[in-house]
Amino acid sequence: MSGQQPTSAKTSLSKTLVPKEDLHLGGDESDAFDGTDDWTIPDRVAKQDYFVFIDHQQVHSLLDAFSKLDQNMKQGKVGHLISRKTSRAWGGRSINVGQLGVLSYKGRPILVTRPGNYWNWSWTHTWSGPNLDLTAVNGVNGLTFAQVGQSEAMVCLDPQNQVFIVRNGGFAAYGSNGTYKVVEIVDTLNLGEEYAIREADTDNDGSTRVLGYKKEIRHRVYVGGNQKQVTIATFFNVPAQNTVVVQNGGHLKAFGAGQHVITNPRCTFRGFFTFGERQKAFRTQPAYTLEGVPVVLHVNLRYRVVNAIELTKSYESAFQALKNPAQSAVNAVVSRLSYQQFMRAKNIGGDIPDVEHMSWLEAFKSECLRDLAEHALEYGVQVLAFDVLDRRLEGKLGDDLEKQAESVLKNQMQATQISLQNKINTETERGRLEVANVRAKQVEVDSNADYYRTSKEADAKYYRQLKEADAEAEKLRRLAQAQADSNKIETEQKVRATEQIAAAEQKRIAFEGEGYASVKSQHGQRMQLEMVEKEKFKNLPKSATIFVGQGQSDVGVTDGYKFAQGMSIGGVAAKENGR
Repeated sequence: MSGQQPTSAKTSLSKTLVPKEDLHLGGDESDAFDGTDDWTIPDRVAKQDYFVFIDHQQVHSLLDAFSKLDQNMKQGKVGHLISRKTSRAWGGRSINVGQLGVLSYKGRPILVTRPGNYWNWSWTHTWSGPNLDLTAVNGVNGLTFAQVGQSEAMVCLDPQNQVFIVRNGGFAAYGSNGTYKVVEIVDTLNLGEEYAIREADTDNDGSTRVLGYKKEIRHRVYVGGNQKQVTIATFFNVPAQNTVVVQNGGHLKAFGAGQHVITNPRCTFRGFFTFGERQKAFRTQPAYTLEGVPVVLHVNLRYRVVNAIELTKSYESAFQALKNPAQSAVNAVVSRLSYQQFMRAKNIGGDIPDVEHMSWLEAFKSECLRDLAEHALEYGVQVLAFDVLDRRLEGKLGDDLEKQAESVLKNQMQATQISLQNKINTETERGRLEVANVRAKQVEVDSNADYYRTSKEADAKYYRQLKEADAEAEKLRRLAQAQADSNKIETEQKVRATEQIAAAEQKRIAFEGEGYASVKSQHGQRMQLEMVEKEKFKNLPKSATIFVGQGQSDVGVTDGYKFAQGMSIGGVAAKENGR
């Protein structure tokens, strides 16, 4: 009965950064790199009857793996793996959640997987040590089980001591004729700074950059009775834009950025390389001019690796591949130049204004850089720039020429400084004149601005006073007009009131006359006349004395009555005429 089958096909080799550039010096290319970047369970292990892989698809946990392994062991008539004991209320051995109890029966393990209290009344079963932690790597009585998390990998050995890798999962296995071993658990994303591989050549600032991380997993073996540590697996962590080159016999292969592993003992590590730009400043060995004067150049080399495999054939770093060709190119170019061409300026940038030094510099770039670039491409390196920072003459002759050059340069610098100082003084005076002109113009502008501002303020004040006078006159006119209108209205109202009072009084007199005229009896008429007399003296003071005679009173009353009667008759006639 076959055991757990692999859940996915075996992964192919890692994609190289420079395909079709591998170096093949013999052997079969198809299996040259077997055992590199092999993260799957090999068929020789996965097809074992008593090996169960936790693939998180069919088998999700260690308990599932124990159940599957128990079935396989029963079918193989080896015996059961999981105990049939039941938990008791108290006493016995207590097994907690996350723990595993192990009983030994004739050298074979029996597992108690469920938490609880268990009594062992059997003479053939014995408890094998303390309870096991399910989260740890465990091995007991031929049973091995372990599980790792994401980004972790286990380096394992099968009963035949062949290496295999388990990543992002786990397994449970029973070895009837040997045991499975977990040598080490590795975090593939963080191998540790102590395993960093740095560049052998420092940058211009003295720092070194990390090319990658390499961690070797070693296992103890006995050779001739002596214990020895041997490497059974090597893990690589390659940063972005970098590569790692491994060799198997006559074959070279470059692996790109990411995590890689080697389990094939025939594969060896050759080196890390970066595809990013690098620059290195260094001084060349003395090169001799036409006159035999030794010249040392301080140059800056900028380059990058384009084919790591071609570089790995002969060198361990790109700078090692460029240093000797750079010296050869410098020798070839300098030998065709005279020392006077190197004396035009102390520095390439020029200490003084001088364009003559560009002639030999252009010749150096056009010839030396071309020769070096062609030579470097043969080793997989692209030269981007080869600049001269400075030069120095060597030897006694070089020292004498250097002193002469220093003197000439000093005189030239002094003359240049005097010329520059004169020019500076002239420019300073010109600047002062310009400043004075600017200030005079500024004063003129300020005066014009003050005059304009004063005129504007006077005009504004005049127009403001004029508007205020017009507003005051308009206010007085409106007040007079309002007063006149008010007086006119008041007079008209008084006139209308007087007319209304007169009309009312006229109506009253008419009504009274009509009333008086309507009285026919003499007694009534006499009473009315008395009332008239009373009204006549009503407004006199209370202390006034009135003398009224009998005859006169009667005559006045009679006359008044007759007058009222006449007024009444006249009023009636007037009404008739109006109709």
